[in-house]
Amino acid sequence: MLLAFASDCRAEGLDSLIELGRSQAEMQKQYAEETRAFEKVKKGIGAGAIAKGQTKDAIKTKYGEPVIAVKDSNGKREKWIYKPEASSFFKGIRAALVFTEEGLLDEARLEER
Repeated sequence: MLLAFASDCRAEGLDSLIELGRSQAEMQKQYAEETRAFEKVKKGIGAGAIAKGQTKDAIKTKYGEPVIAVKDSNGKREKWIYKPEASSFFKGIRAALVFTEEGLLDEARLEER
């Protein structure tokens, strides 16, 4: 009986390790996607392809989802942040796209923190 219990614990532990490995692989995949999107946005800003007046949908379709989207305190403007894996929200390079209340791009810039 004790032997059966020990083998169940081992199997449970193994399942947890397998799940952790999958989670880490999924995180790495997400970081890679975020970095690819950032590089595309960075290139678009540099080339002038990301321009004032473009819609959120047009930007999202061409460049991908932002890492985070935050509305300002009055809820009228929305800021999208794209960043590479090597950057955090507090340090490193990132791209900021600011949209109007109507969902049109108002500002596009690279920020270094």
